[in-house]
Amino acid sequence: MSQSGIVSWPSRSPVWSFSWNVTDGDTEAIAFSNVFYRGIKVLHKASLPMIRVQYDSGNGPYKDQLSSFNMQGPVKIYEGSPGAGFRFLVVESYHIIGRYRLLNRWIFRSDGIILPQLYSAGLQHPSNHRHHCYWRLDFDIDGASNHLALQHALTGTDWGYGPGWRPHTKEVATIHIGDNAWAVLRKGANRGYVIDKGPADGASDWFGRIDVAITAYRAQEDLRGALGTAWDDQIATQVSGESVDGQDVVMWYCAHLSHILHDNGDEWHVCGPILRPFGY
Repeated sequence: MSQSGIVSWPSRSPVWSFSWNVTDGDTEAIAFSNVFYRGIKVLHKASLPMIRVQYDSGNGPYKDQLSSFNMQGPVKIYEGSPGAGFRFLVVESYHIIGRYRLLNRWIFRSDGIILPQLYSAGLQHPSNHRHHCYWRLDFDIDGASNHLALQHALTGTDWGYGPGWRPHTKEVATIHIGDNAWAVLRKGANRGYVIDKGPADGASDWFGRIDVAITAYRAQEDLRGALGTAWDDQIATQVSGESVDGQDVVMWYCAHLSHILHDNGDEWHVCGPILRPFGY
């Protein structure tokens, strides 16, 4: 059974507002739409459409999707404060797939930081393995056009956006370099988000070959959980080299969550990027 809702938080002088839903079928976990921070749009849509699992033992591989079918109980929404000068809102769902226990958690902080996180525990097979987790982030920085994606390199070269910030003007699927930082901004507005690699997000390998893909938004390419197989994420089918300079930009972010065999798989592991605002 699908679930959905609208959030405006806090209720007085809202900092965050968005819609959310979770469905069955070709689902994408909790899908957020029309995400606004302090009244300025950040994302048209954000979701986790695909998790591919790679075992060293030769079992699998698997493609997992988080849906209302494998969700345990309703979506939970709650708030808190760590006493560090900001408050936060959490939207999360708990899922069981085979022997895996999966917590899909999104944290929206009052300072504008967004933390998409996937927690995983459990072993489908007694072997080391990796969960390759694919977030799809359809940015609408102050609108659905005039965007630019940049990747930070450890160099003093300035391409017009500060030392090391190299723009990607065409669609690309690639790996992290340098300090693992990316950005999506609205051209001419000095407003956008920096996307940092999470501390446990691992590294790409022969099975999960990319860390980030940048594509131009095409409605027909929003396939929810239908994109990808256990053997192939199929993101290359959406990367054709067309221009993304000044276009509506979509970012695919992949974390490679390592799970080493011990403790019967009961230890929780977490991965996910860190999205930091600027100019808001």
